[in-house]
Amino acid sequence: MSYLIYVVFTIGVLATLLLTVGANWSPHAAGMTMTLLGVLGYLAFKAEMAGRQLSELGRQLSELHRLQAAYDQLDQQTKLIIRTDLELHRTQEELDRRLASLMSLHQLGRQLEVSLRPDEVFSKLDAAVVTNFGFSKGAIGMCASLDAIQWCSLIGVSEPHAEALRAHLQASGLLKRVLTNPTPQVLRAIASLEPAQQRLLDLLQVPAAVIAGILPHSGPAGFLILGRTSAGAATSKADEELVAILTNHLAIAVENSALYEETWASRRELERKVQERTRELAEANAELVRLNKAKSDFVSSVSHELRTPLAAIKGYASLLASGQFGPLAKPQGERVAKMEKHADLLTQLITNLLDIARIESGRVTMERQPIPVEEFLNTIHDVIQPQLQAKHIRYTVDRDGVTALVGDPQHLPRVFINLLSNAIKYTPEKGAIRVGLKREGPSILATVSDTGCGIGPEDLQKLFQEFYRANDPINQQVRGTGLGLALVKRIVEAHQGRIAVTSERGKGSTFSVTLPAE
Repeated sequence: MSYLIYVVFTIGVLATLLLTVGANWSPHAAGMTMTLLGVLGYLAFKAEMAGRQLSELGRQLSELHRLQAAYDQLDQQTKLIIRTDLELHRTQEELDRRLASLMSLHQLGRQLEVSLRPDEVFSKLDAAVVTNFGFSKGAIGMCASLDAIQWCSLIGVSEPHAEALRAHLQASGLLKRVLTNPTPQVLRAIASLEPAQQRLLDLLQVPAAVIAGILPHSGPAGFLILGRTSAGAATSKADEELVAILTNHLAIAVENSALYEETWASRRELERKVQERTRELAEANAELVRLNKAKSDFVSSVSHELRTPLAAIKGYASLLASGQFGPLAKPQGERVAKMEKHADLLTQLITNLLDIARIESGRVTMERQPIPVEEFLNTIHDVIQPQLQAKHIRYTVDRDGVTALVGDPQHLPRVFINLLSNAIKYTPEKGAIRVGLKREGPSILATVSDTGCGIGPEDLQKLFQEFYRANDPINQQVRGTGLGLALVKRIVEAHQGRIAVTSERGKGSTFSVTLPAE
């Protein structure tokens, strides 16, 4: 711009000089020329200043445009920030509400764990749960069938409105539809709804609601309504998910309570049956005790009655055998000897029956005193020595440091005599029998082992029953009454001891007697 001004100014000066030279030169003309040059210089100066101002104005306009663009950009960014902040605020509110809902679900779950009846489960829905879920109204009911509902909890819903809701749900068939498909459904007044659904919102006096069914595998079903009175708070997909979780919690709690009720009822029925069976068993046991006593009394009485004629028979047989009534021929002597032998067997049978009856009735008291083992074993050996020699059986005793037994000196030897007599009966010739004694804590363990024919597993459980004899060919060849082991068991138990047997057919038997050592 300055370069152009100087060019114009130079052209003007030259033009002025040419005009002056071309005219007559005079002082007046010279003054005019100088004035004209001054004016031209001033105009050139002003032109230069104006150019500078225009340049500055252009620069300022360019800066203004740049500032306007920056302002517009900042304005857009501010609006974006504000929108983002609002979105974050809404998101934070939604997260807070979801968190409150989850906390409420957790607390509700803990409350439902102690609910013992289905109606208690449905009554756990309170105002705090409804509020934490972001709703303002709620109703939950128990459904005994697909077309009947009984409200268990009402929040923000009056009784008249609840009755109207129940009548509408039943009459419109909406209750049956929801129970058939229990998935949560969102109802909004702004959306196109069925008349039945719109009527439900009108009765509930809310613009939006969620309805869902509670359908447990066992126990009564249920119906849930949650509504919002605020039109601005939209019901989202998250609400459906939360309500679905809530209904699942309630369904599981109903199942658990139903199972508890069923278990409790079964337990009460079982207890009733147990008490009834216990009473029956007590009555049967009392009857058995009475019959057993009657049996023992009868056996005792009959045994006593048999003793007298048996003693007479044995006495007369002894007199006949002694020859006091004259000498007997050999066949007669043999017959009398058989009479004496069978009389002795019958006497032993009667004695065993009397002993068993007396022990069972408690009329026999076992003395408890130390018995030297040496003397005890010698007495037993003297009794069984003839039987051992007759079958050439090897007999050994292992005392293992035991010096005394505690028991009745009259009855305790009978235990070992009976056990050893049985062992000798069922052990073949040149077999072996061993008696062992061992201290085990507060008890003495005595064992009688043989190498006999053994006992089958089917006979072991019945071995100590009265008159029981194993169904075995070998057993048929050995005489016996089936009372020896029964008497042994009674005597051992009367000493507060235990008796057991282990055996294997063909490999012998071991009878174990455990007696208190003190």
